[in-house]
Amino acid sequence: MTVQFDNKISLGHVISIVTVLAACIMGYATLSARQERLSADVLAMQHAAEAREGRIRAVEIAQASQSSDLRSIQIGISRIEAQLEKLQPKP
Repeated sequence: MTVQFDNKISLGHVISIVTVLAACIMGYATLSARQERLSADVLAMQHAAEAREGRIRAVEIAQASQSSDLRSIQIGISRIEAQLEKLQPKP
C-alpha cells in the first residue's frame, strides 16, 4: 500500500478550504468582539473604582472631622466633671 497523490482539485477540496477559511474568519471576528467587550468592561470597572475612591475620601474626611469634634466634646465633659467635683461639699 503506497500513498498516492492526486494532482486534481475537486469540489470537495474547494468546499473544505472555503469552510476552514470561513471558520477562521468567524473565529477571529468573535475573538475581536470579545476583546473589545472585555476592554469596555475593564474601562467601566476603572470608572466605578474611581467613583468609589472619591466617596471613600469624602467619608474619611468626614470621619476625621467627627473624630475631632468627639475629642472636643470629651474635653468639655471632663471640664464640666472637674467643675462639678469642685462644687460638691466634701464630707
